Amino acid sequence: MNIITPRPQRAGSVDFVDGHTRLYGILGHPIEQVRSPETVTFELRRRGINAILLPLHVKPDDFDAVFPQLLKLENLDGLVITVPHKGRTRRHLERVGPLAKFSDGVSVLARSLDDQWIGEMFDGAGCVSALLKRGVTLSGKRILLLGAGGAGAAIAGAIARQEPAILYIHEPDATRSADIVAKLRAAFPRTIVSEGLPNLDAVDVLVNASPVGMLDETRMPLELDRIPAHIAVMDAIMDPDRTRLLKVAEESGCVTVYGREMLDAQISAVCDFLLDARATPADDVVIHR
Repeated sequence: MNIITPRPQRAGSVDFVDGHTRLYGILGHPIEQVRSPETVTFELRRRGINAILLPLHVKPDDFDAVFPQLLKLENLDGLVITVPHKGRTRRHLERVGPLAKFSDGVSVLARSLDDQWIGEMFDGAGCVSALLKRGVTLSGKRILLLGAGGAGAAIAGAIARQEPAILYIHEPDATRSADIVAKLRAAFPRTIVSEGLPNLDAVDVLVNASPVGMLDETRMPLELDRIPAHIAVMDAIMDPDRTRLLKVAEESGCVTVYGREMLDAQISAVCDFLLDARATPADDVVIHR
């Protein structure tokens, strides 16, 4: 059990939650690694909103039963979706944004003014924004993406929009790999998309969107002792903050971009989406800006 400091002095002295507080949640398995409870709650309260985002641990076998019931909570206004539920969420929703359609996954759900649920995928935009903020350009570059699940597919689409010279997709699931490669080639005919793992000397930017290394400092998606120093390396994993992949990259002299930077880059857009939807009928919600 985690002990909080400082402790409240008396009953009723806690000032961040009451009967009027609107609820948001982040749904995942595992859940210990998430940072949205701190970051999204901070942003909502910074805007003067009486709201809190809570971690919700739902196992994969329970998702289809639990998820529809959660949406019936009258004071729940939105959900953030994380591993491994992003792909499972899409089938429960009638209205999703263009990035959710492309990736067939959802990272954020918002309740509209007329109590409809709308889903969109923000991971891709957050990844690209984090890279660009660190001066890592993608246009004309050779990009290697590890993992093509819900977040990985969204990141692949966002990277392809930047018109890289070539986008390599390395995904162990053959069916998933073939599917995202086909989608990318159809949607972005000007971008060369290659399936498989290239020689790292032919890569400028490496992005890990797989869960390998999450909550485990001993694992990494590629077993390497060194990475060519010219490669910029990003790991979308939040916990541990400094994954083994990032440690090896830093020791190799690479530019490194952390998972928290991707999250930080999308917090404002996520909160805009959640709050705008709650004040707008579903048919008028601007799903993606």
